[in-house]
Amino acid sequence: MVGIGTLIMLGIVGGSICFSMYWFLDEQFVDIIEESGGSITVGNVEFYVNHIGNYEILEKTKEYTEIEKKEAIKGLATSEIAEGVYFQIQITAHNIGTETVRFTGGQFHLYDIDRTKYDAVFIGYADSGNIEELSVVDLLPNGSVTVTTQFDIPYDDEMKYNVGIIPNRFGLQDSQERGFVCIKNC
Repeated sequence: MVGIGTLIMLGIVGGSICFSMYWFLDEQFVDIIEESGGSITVGNVEFYVNHIGNYEILEKTKEYTEIEKKEAIKGLATSEIAEGVYFQIQITAHNIGTETVRFTGGQFHLYDIDRTKYDAVFIGYADSGNIEELSVVDLLPNGSVTVTTQFDIPYDDEMKYNVGIIPNRFGLQDSQERGFVCIKNC
């Protein structure tokens, strides 16, 4: 026979577990926003994302090549030649909030119609214009920036592609939203 004290203890333990799960999960739910016009707001940042083009090769700058030689031991080296193609996007971000917001290439992912996820790849290439490749951006209030990033994918001309903006601990961490925007064959 089980004593009344054991039942009370089990009730307290079970109740505290339920309360903790409710409290923890309440903070983990995020809003999912889907748009098809190329523009989306995640947190306090308006993003305009568009597809620039596909490239088989993106040539690195001399400065980045030197840095990469020193950092090769740490595994930061990336290839100038894509395994598939480099599906390149341009991102214009505008901070509509009152605090500085950080975002990195790690928040951007490309999804195809089968929901296959491709992570952004940093190459260290030189753009012919004044647009930089996305690494880490600290965007001041009411500030704007335009950057590019790319994904190494097996490209299909008929495939529908979406860009997902997923906050994590490295950037956009104050946001409770995940944004998805269709940028190709919508």
